[in-house]
Amino acid sequence: MADSLVLTGVKDVRKHTGTEMLRLNPKGGGDTFQLKRWWVAGGVSTCYEPCTVFDVTTAAGTVKLALATKAEGSRVRIDHDGSFNFSFFGAGEISRACLFTDAFEVIEHYVFPSISGGKVMTVTPPGGASRPSVTPPKTFTGVTLSGSSTANDSDTETYTASKTGTATDVTYVLSSDDPSDVVSNLDVTFSGTGNRVLTLTGSSTEVGNSQTDTLTVTIS
Repeated sequence: MADSLVLTGVKDVRKHTGTEMLRLNPKGGGDTFQLKRWWVAGGVSTCYEPCTVFDVTTAAGTVKLALATKAEGSRVRIDHDGSFNFSFFGAGEISRACLFTDAFEVIEHYVFPSISGGKVMTVTPPGGASRPSVTPPKTFTGVTLSGSSTANDSDTETYTASKTGTATDVTYVLSSDDPSDVVSNLDVTFSGTGNRVLTLTGSSTEVGNSQTDTLTVTIS
């Protein structure tokens, strides 16, 4: 999804097209937050900046976008791409903004044209926090049974099972279509001669499915 809005002054939100960005009010009252100047590292004293703050929420989590809106004449259009990346247009009487984690840890900050003299400049501080991200769902799309396709009567062969996908809880069951054969885990002791069809079944609770592979073995 994506979202866009125009902020006028310190609290007037207009032309809002989505629901991902939500302007916040401080718990103590008022329209702006007093935030430590994120662009100043160290120093003897701490300086604070009045800021308009938005919660920005997606399936990955929530971040906070703060804009240094000192004046009622402040104005900017903010576009959000749905992945915590922002574009700013027509900034007036706003010189800086910052992207924080939900706990107000700096991820990156932005310097607007009134200071940068050109395009909006993105600053990534050393040791900055990371954007929230969605963990990709686990996958399980196949299994492969490997091993000898020939054996002698009474031989014991050890077979190998492998999987395709990112699931980490796959369990394997090996079976033979000849009930005379003895199967223990991935070891098969063959009894008699002829062809056998070995079937490997892999199951994943994480993904919620099963996959199979077969191998024909000729017994002499």
